[in-house]
Amino acid sequence: MAANLDAEEEARLAAFLDPPRIAVVATIGATGMPQLTPNWYRYSDGRLTISTTKERVKRRNLVRDNRMAVCVFSGTDAREYVTLSGSVEIRDGDGIWPDTRAIVERYVKPEGVEKRMAALRRENRVIISMAPDRVHYR
Repeated sequence: MAANLDAEEEARLAAFLDPPRIAVVATIGATGMPQLTPNWYRYSDGRLTISTTKERVKRRNLVRDNRMAVCVFSGTDAREYVTLSGSVEIRDGDGIWPDTRAIVERYVKPEGVEKRMAALRRENRVIISMAPDRVHYR
């Protein structure tokens, strides 16, 4: 469970993160300034996962300093949102593809999943995974 949430809070978090929203990911840049990027994500079993490439700035930032914060908000009015923060693990190799597929299936229509996966398999992809230490709702 994320951030030692009780079962009710974990269920609330999972329900909020279930729709395919965009996660705004914050990492710490080389100069100490925050670096922000929008990302597709998946939340399952108390972990937020994001697929990216080894060449992306966020991955380089996380190799240097593995702290990350994420904000996911509802619709264009952003009346509800959740922020998550914690330390990440970065995984590469053949084991990343089930997580990558699970993320893609959230955002791509079923008939487009295989085409998208084929394109992603040609990239130097990694999975960034975080079990949040802190969770804040609004």
